[in-house]
Parts: sequence; C-alpha cells; structure tokens
Amino acid sequence: MATLPYAPCPHPHCRRLTRGGPCATHRRAREQRRGSARARGYDAEWQATSRAWLSRYPWCGQRAGGQLHAEHSRCVRRGLRIRATITDHIQPLREGGARLDPANLQSLCVSCNTRKG
Repeated sequence: MATLPYAPCPHPHCRRLTRGGPCATHRRAREQRRGSARARGYDAEWQATSRAWLSRYPWCGQRAGGQLHAEHSRCVRRGLRIRATITDHIQPLREGGARLDPANLQSLCVSCNTRKG
C-alpha cells in the first residue's frame, strides 16, 4: 500500500505538514466555527424524524414515496440495494433546505453520503 506524501497545511502561513487537508489545529478551529450538531438543527426532534424516516425508507437512494433516485446514490446507479443508515437533506440546511420536510429528505448509506459531501 502506497503512503501519501506529506503536504503543507493549506491555511496561510501554517508550516505544519499533513497527509492532505488542514492540520489538527486548523481542523479544530473550522469545526468550532461550524458549531455543534445541535446548534445546526440536529436535535431530539431531528433524531426522531430520522429514525422514523429510515424505518419507512430503508434503502440507499429512497425518497418520499419510496422511489429510488440516482442523483446522490451511487448504489442506485450501480443497481445495488444497500441498507441506508443516514437521513440526508437533499438541499442542505445551510443552503436553505427545509429541515423536517419529507420532500427534502432521502436515505443514504455512509459511502454515498460521504461522496455527496
């Protein structure tokens, strides 16, 4: 297995070497600016909504009504039926997406959610 070369942290004037992305100090600072999950709207109400959603729509790529959509699901594009573990907002909250609107929710596996960003 090849190792990744070290590169400087992309933060201006930081001389720390990393294996890609910001160093630990600048990564922590970014996370603090982002705020906690609760502050971003992922509270008890969201947890209950997410559990109910995944119970009703258990497959990666499913949206309201049970239809499979390939837009954010590589699993659907490949014809795979993979169990979803994440309730995802189709339009992110930071871009004005509705937090609890079923029309803005979809089920995704970890891999597809990570690829979506």
